[in-house]
Amino acid sequence: MGYKKLDEVMELLSDELDGFGKSIIKLEKLTQNTENIKIKVDTSDIEYLLKEHLRAEKERSDRLQEVIKSIANRLSKSSVIPKVQLWIHYTIYFISIVIIGYLIFSQSELTKKHETDAAKTLNLEEQESTPNQK
Repeated sequence: MGYKKLDEVMELLSDELDGFGKSIIKLEKLTQNTENIKIKVDTSDIEYLLKEHLRAEKERSDRLQEVIKSIANRLSKSSVIPKVQLWIHYTIYFISIVIIGYLIFSQSELTKKHETDAAKTLNLEEQESTPNQK
């Protein structure tokens, strides 16, 4: 009975050894294939893609700069306050200055008139009082 189990174990070992041998043969074939493969170190495709990308980015940057210059030009020509509103403000300022000037002039004329009236009144009072004293 012991021989029977030993025979089974021997058969399993021989099957495993056959499978292992086949795997080694496949591995040798694969290593031979990799030894025959030569890898070229060529970066020309990557360099081409990089140059193409840099050229496209430069074009985008140039277009962006043109748009920024256009916007800056438009902003320099624009005004924050519309011209009509500006002229209305200037007109109001001018009219206010004219009115203030007129009021100052008329006030000075009134004070001059009051001063002359007061002087006339004083003169009349003095004239009236002087004959009474004689």
